[in-house]
Amino acid sequence: MPGTLLQLNISPGGMPKLPIDSARITLDGVPGDWQTNRKYHGGRDRAICLFSEELYNWLRAEYKIDMSFGAVGENFTTRGIDLNALRPGDRLRVGGCTIEITNVRVPCGNLRKWDSKLPKVIDGHSGWVCKVIDEGDVRPGDAIEVIRD
Repeated sequence: MPGTLLQLNISPGGMPKLPIDSARITLDGVPGDWQTNRKYHGGRDRAICLFSEELYNWLRAEYKIDMSFGAVGENFTTRGIDLNALRPGDRLRVGGCTIEITNVRVPCGNLRKWDSKLPKVIDGHSGWVCKVIDEGDVRPGDAIEVIRD
């Protein structure tokens, strides 16, 4: 069963990333999105960051950390895809684009701005960074399909 793109987010640098209505995803990611520290964030192998509604709900339930979508700096907020079951090399079709997971997202120390314990508790549940395989248009509500060979 496919998942859903709940929110598409960008920022001129830093967190939170804020929602936009649609975008043409390119090899460089979401136009208008930028990362202040390019040593650790951004670049073609980290063009898209994924986090899920389920992980936000987990943070609320387990740690009483309540944040809005985009707060942890993700570009794609997902629903219905078990991000913890994915691995590097897995591909997702999101709307008109295809992305490939390249690595686990390393929790940034800047997450402390929301809660001092957040970087530690999110470790291992921090989402993924991805490269863009096929450019295309996306908007909230688009289906997300895990592509299995």
